[in-house]
Amino acid sequence: MSSLIKWMKIIFYMFFYYITQKDIKVATKMFSKKVIEICKTKIISNKVDYNIKNFVIMATHKSYFDIFCIEDCFSNVKIIWFAKKELFKIPIFGHILKKTGAVCVDRGSVLHSALMIRGFFKDKKNDVAFAIFPYGTRKHTKAFKSGGIYFAKKLKLPIIPVKIEGSENVMPPGKITIQENQKVNVKIYDKINPDLEVDKIESTLKKLI
Repeated sequence: MSSLIKWMKIIFYMFFYYITQKDIKVATKMFSKKVIEICKTKIISNKVDYNIKNFVIMATHKSYFDIFCIEDCFSNVKIIWFAKKELFKIPIFGHILKKTGAVCVDRGSVLHSALMIRGFFKDKKNDVAFAIFPYGTRKHTKAFKSGGIYFAKKLKLPIIPVKIEGSENVMPPGKITIQENQKVNVKIYDKINPDLEVDKIESTLKKLI
């Protein structure tokens, strides 16, 4: 199956799930699994039960496929993504982002978003995780952005580091190619206490992801 046909199927299922499913969490999880199925990719991950409802995921970012990997590995929790404002301007995709509750931020202003989403924690029954790519770029060449750490400290949420390897082979950055029959390794590490000093948290994250 050509990459173009795969992308057409992905777009079709994106519309299908977000139109037919009233529950955004369910739609997102189903869509992510379908994308992984279309790409014929095997996700290898350790399963960890943290017994916590709210946390911040900080992960490597080498491909758009990272998003689907994280959604699949954290299947029991609704994930709210931080996305740069430019992404919200993309036709269709921007609308989907808004529908999923993604937080629009400027580069370097992640901390300010904490004030925007405090309402999520008034009801502790909400199982909500926030996902941030601290390096921002899929090429992993930019400096580490510490805004996500301040965000986690502000809301007193533990940080879960996630290292993803092989996703760039499925959806190479800067290309429309989709490679089938790839393996992606997702390593989920122990949670980091947000009460630690920022420098300590940052150095730990840099070592892990």
